[in-house]
Amino acid sequence: MESRKVIVSGVGCCLVDRIYNGISFSSEPFSKYLSRQHGDGGLEPGKLEFEEKFEQFCGRRFPEVLQDITGGRPADTVNIGGPCIVALINAAQLTHEISEVRFYGCYGDDEVGSQLLERLQRVPVRLEHYRLEPGAETASTSVFSDPNYDEGHGERIFVNTIGASWKYQPDELDDSFYQSDIVVFGATALMPPVHEALDRLLPEAQREGALTVVNTVFDSLNEKKHPNGRWPLGSSDESYRHIDVLITDCEEALRLSGTSCIEDALRFFREKGTGAAVVTNGAKDVWFYADSQRFGKASATMPVSAKVKNELKAGKRGDTTGCGDNFAGGVIASLVEQLHEGKSVLDLMEAVRWGVASGGFTCFYVGGTYYEEAPGEKRRLLLPYYEAYLEQV
Repeated sequence: MESRKVIVSGVGCCLVDRIYNGISFSSEPFSKYLSRQHGDGGLEPGKLEFEEKFEQFCGRRFPEVLQDITGGRPADTVNIGGPCIVALINAAQLTHEISEVRFYGCYGDDEVGSQLLERLQRVPVRLEHYRLEPGAETASTSVFSDPNYDEGHGERIFVNTIGASWKYQPDELDDSFYQSDIVVFGATALMPPVHEALDRLLPEAQREGALTVVNTVFDSLNEKKHPNGRWPLGSSDESYRHIDVLITDCEEALRLSGTSCIEDALRFFREKGTGAAVVTNGAKDVWFYADSQRFGKASATMPVSAKVKNELKAGKRGDTTGCGDNFAGGVIASLVEQLHEGKSVLDLMEAVRWGVASGGFTCFYVGGTYYEEAPGEKRRLLLPYYEAYLEQV
């Protein structure tokens, strides 16, 4: 008899990414829009700024600035973006035979929303709970990608419009969301009503027996509210002890914890009761720990993929948009496989391996979402990077 599929339900950031590749952050047209003082609304490598705040900074409407920065050329790629949906798509593509992945959220009744919905219908994520918000603007991000930044490792800058995501309320999450094997809260800082309720929503998912995963995004709203203090995750720190796996990058980890190094950030998450945490750091090592019944005890650092680094040096590249999102999706995909195999204690190190392979592979196409010609295509293409990484570590 065929075994039951693993149900993954996710809520959080889903938007249209307009990706402009080959933008030099040091060029004259771009550099005048860079931040002069942290938090002033100017652009900063690796960070997200909201369109409204950026317009205040430069005293111009964003469409005019976009024309200046890009020389009027169209986006290289218009793609599905957002750390929640991109992670879910990768997880669904890697585990399509054994999983059912559902997305919860909303979009606006504008042209951007129509573009987004058309693209979402090309990926293996179920959309029954993705609803239209009449009269709202669909969330979108302009992504400026400089592949030569940081000695060729690449970096991006994001200008975001939250749009319809302001409208989505946590009480819209129904029983089917919580009654899943894995529940994902992805980049909810870009869905403020849900983000503020995490300390209520995470315990509800755990009460239903779900494995809870939180993957974060740069929290520009709380960076402005709390420039000298920790970013809140929900309305209280109660959120942390109901997270089975927290996936974050270095800067986000430091701002959430109020610490100055990754080691101290991991100690903070552990002391708050988080079952496991994984911290990425661009082209540097990944740090993680596990300390719970579901994962046992583990603590280590792991390098990025040497195969990916070598191929990037040889000139094979797309851009780095979505590397962290796909890393999270690789971790989730591994957890799906382990749950499907019936493992009683999950192997976080194995999940990180799939995360590293997934994040690295993203460098070879433009945008975070890979569109398959047939089910299983992405897993087949990614597998050599996973196997090479197994030999590496």
